[in-house]
Amino acid sequence: MKYLFLAFLAVSLPAQAQAFEVFNLNVFDQLQGTWDATFRERRMAAVADYVKEQKPDVVVFQEAIGTAGAENGGKDSPDAAALRADYPHRMYIHESFGENGSSYGYWIGAKQKPRHWIKDGFSFPGGVERKVQGAIFENVDGSCLGILSLHLSYQNSKVRQTEAKWLLDWVKAKEKTCERWLVVGDFNADERDPEMKALFQGDLRSLYRDQKPTIGAFNPIRRIYGDNIKSKTIDWALGRNLEAEASVVLD
Repeated sequence: MKYLFLAFLAVSLPAQAQAFEVFNLNVFDQLQGTWDATFRERRMAAVADYVKEQKPDVVVFQEAIGTAGAENGGKDSPDAAALRADYPHRMYIHESFGENGSSYGYWIGAKQKPRHWIKDGFSFPGGVERKVQGAIFENVDGSCLGILSLHLSYQNSKVRQTEAKWLLDWVKAKEKTCERWLVVGDFNADERDPEMKALFQGDLRSLYRDQKPTIGAFNPIRRIYGDNIKSKTIDWALGRNLEAEASVVLD
């Protein structure tokens, strides 16, 4: 048991075409709790093994670590060091500094060069100043595909509802640039929460084929938030104008 949460998304294409696949993972910043010094290294080695076996077209990380000593974490992430040869088009975005001075943020690696990289963000009272990262790819099943990675604030549902509205407005505005969108990340909310209901009603639909919980007593990483956490799905793959399926891999 490697104790990973892996959300693996396969975008459905015509039968005669090869599937375009996206792998998403909240790496976990280790800013809470006490961890073995080799935990992150072992975790990311297991992730790299999985990615090399599955060979997705795009790899997306939240809470990735930046390059030590580089301004705002630099342009790449050591978390993805083992993947660089297979994903030549990469971008790291800094979001915050940990108590140890490390940069934490978002990372995307792609096999094909995006038409356009996306760097944006939001900040609302009561929440965290967040960044969002993404890319637009050409000729995915004959048309463009936009991918957006984000992490909603953990504080409370009220601020996440405001962030959800921002997300809906953002995606709708970007339809002029690219019609199809995939939104992945840690939403800190499950399907019963009003922020997720707002996203679903706003035409960002869940892509899970078989929905599984991504937080609960089974997950030692999440257990730092309490021993009796009710199992929930808080890591999501959402689509707008997109025919796709997502699955959760727990290992």
